[in-house]
Amino acid sequence: MDLQYNNLTKTLKNIIFHWVLVCFIFLLCSCFAYGQLRRLEHRVIYSSSRNDLPGHNYNFDVGQTDDGSLLFMYKDNVNQYKFIHVLLPDGSTTDIDLNFLNKNVTRIFPLTMKYYFLLYDQKFNGNMQVTGIVLDYNKQIVKDNIFVANGNIDKIEKLELIMDTRLSSFLIYNINKANDSLIHWITYNLLELSDLNIYAKNNGSFYLDNNFNLKTVFSMIDGNYGFIIEELRHPSVLNVPIINAFIYYKSLYPILGKFSEKSLIYHARNISEISNVSCAPDYSEYGNVCIITEPIINFGNYTLFTTYHIKFLSSGSVIEFKYIKNNTYNNNYDLQLDIHPSFFGGSIVTSYLSISLKLKMKAPVLIPPDPSKNYTNMTGSVILLNGTEVSWNLNQLNRFNQSTQSKDPLNQNHLIFKTALFNLMKNNTYILYVRYSADEWDIFSIDLPKSRNDHGYENPNVISTFPKINDNNIIPGNIHKIRVTFSSNISMSLNNLTIYHLDANTNKLNLRKFYSGSSDCDILFNHSLSCDVTSSIFNQWNATYIIVMDNNFVMFSSTNEPMYGIEEYRWNFTTIPCQQPDKKYADTAIGTIRLTLGDDIKNDSISDIANNVTKELADSIPISSDRLQQTNRYQNDLSTSSRRYIIQLKILPTTDPCQATVSQIINYLNELIRDKNSLIYKNNYTKYLSSSHGFNVNVNLWDEIKFKLLGLLIGIVVLGLICLVARYRYPEGQNFMIFSVVIILFDLVMDILFIVKNGKDVSQLDLYHPSF
Repeated sequence: MDLQYNNLTKTLKNIIFHWVLVCFIFLLCSCFAYGQLRRLEHRVIYSSSRNDLPGHNYNFDVGQTDDGSLLFMYKDNVNQYKFIHVLLPDGSTTDIDLNFLNKNVTRIFPLTMKYYFLLYDQKFNGNMQVTGIVLDYNKQIVKDNIFVANGNIDKIEKLELIMDTRLSSFLIYNINKANDSLIHWITYNLLELSDLNIYAKNNGSFYLDNNFNLKTVFSMIDGNYGFIIEELRHPSVLNVPIINAFIYYKSLYPILGKFSEKSLIYHARNISEISNVSCAPDYSEYGNVCIITEPIINFGNYTLFTTYHIKFLSSGSVIEFKYIKNNTYNNNYDLQLDIHPSFFGGSIVTSYLSISLKLKMKAPVLIPPDPSKNYTNMTGSVILLNGTEVSWNLNQLNRFNQSTQSKDPLNQNHLIFKTALFNLMKNNTYILYVRYSADEWDIFSIDLPKSRNDHGYENPNVISTFPKINDNNIIPGNIHKIRVTFSSNISMSLNNLTIYHLDANTNKLNLRKFYSGSSDCDILFNHSLSCDVTSSIFNQWNATYIIVMDNNFVMFSSTNEPMYGIEEYRWNFTTIPCQQPDKKYADTAIGTIRLTLGDDIKNDSISDIANNVTKELADSIPISSDRLQQTNRYQNDLSTSSRRYIIQLKILPTTDPCQATVSQIINYLNELIRDKNSLIYKNNYTKYLSSSHGFNVNVNLWDEIKFKLLGLLIGIVVLGLICLVARYRYPEGQNFMIFSVVIILFDLVMDILFIVKNGKDVSQLDLYHPSF
């Protein structure tokens, strides 16, 4: 009896313990979710209720750039854009009246906060074409007559512009109504180190087979573009049609102008269509992510939609397939979703109901809405890395009013709206523009929770660097390695890490050195990168240096997916001011460099070549050009068949303690010339210098021979004394034979040394002369 009582007591204790434990875990989860919800505080950053926009009509669209600006783009009665009102990230605004262009602008694509791409039709060589013009926020035309497509813009079924992840280039693709199976694409360069440099990189076209259609296009971390294609097959089993839907992925390599083979990432049976596909780069080792929605079953007036979350590598291999949710909606509506992966882990999925499948709201470009259609039931879901999901709907943001209330019984207490735009900025701020009617709209900003910490690089994959961000205690020439520590294991990849010097006068970035995937960089402990640096790279006092890491400089070793890099002006640091150090000032030094004449300079005179080489070397160190001069002494190097010259340079001293000494300049020149990844190999003339020759200093003749002459004199004196003593003691002997023997032996040794060192300079054919 006591045993049963003890067992019952123990069982009750275990039940109570586990019940308390479950309640405690539930409480923790609830507190965490509540904490996340509280962090989803929103604010209205602009609204129609302010009534402070320029005096134009309400026929406008809203666009947004990934770096944080908003554009209100006004149209006239024939839907041609006439005015742009820009809200910049710092809160300032600028207005651009487009009438000065004297063009019928029919589309506007915001590129960055500073540059906007405007499209118009024009006749060129008797044929109509869609042409682009790039306008900056200072109302200046920076590039015109950019070819976009043949024909008129209203004859094009679909025309989209996709920015790359670094906002430095973009892809334009279009589908012509006359042939919807032919897709044309062009890639354009936009920025290089924040400087505008627009040019077409490549272009091409490809056909889609029957039953294929293009669903979406997205940019990828490595600079390529992913194309998502749907195929519908209609086989019959026992005369019963069964629809099979296939979703394929293929990537475009813009530099090569080629596509990869298509890879199957999803297959569904017995469905009428794939309702929605939205894809984006995942900024993680998983590569890319897609949200796919399909109608599963109809019952009565309602349809059940199922949504899946798919992660796949750039190679096309699917590595994660996850069911998200089921939703039931009236048959008059179609469920649409859009995904924006976060830099800091997880994703935000925006869903809404639409009547027409043709209306897709894709950031950062707003498709003009059909005024006869409405949308409703907008919901946002933040999916964190730990699986926690935090959701909100439009009711939580907007002040509720009867004019925007849905009349559909299924969607009572939901707002209706005419159009919307949404985008996720890199700092994890979600921007939402909603237009409820012709004269009522709001723009909301929501700070989303971060699953991973950012250490100042706007890239949570980077934990730390040496030198540190904004470090101002760097001693010139005292850095011998730079290091980057990552949050994941890495391996080397293809692109570059580059060191720049920021010119304080021009605010331009000047190249110092770059590292490629095959450069002198080592991976330490699987997750740290260490690269050697010579003293010539960080060699100036009170100077700012910036290090930029390209996307795909390193990759995740677990999946070989490219890793996002470090953008311009993120990793910067400054050397200390000049400390007036004690220096030993050397005299003038003279040395030589060796130059091979390239095809683009071989017609220049040798004096002009020497002058240009000298100037580029002085700028590369950098030092004043009057301290590095060419001596007008050149020698044609006949050791090879190619035209090469030995050029003599002179380095002048200085008494300024904050300037490089002669010995330092010699060292800098030697390091820069011998390093093929330094800046001099990007110049027009110094790129032809011989890295193996370096900078050879001509030794001062007196310094070189004075001790030898002293030794020779001592030797002669000693021999002379020996001869005199011998002659004194043996007057009849050949006493001066001592001198003769020494001279003969010395001559023999010198002849042998000359042949050993210089014999290779004479070919064997030159040693033989035919007899006649």
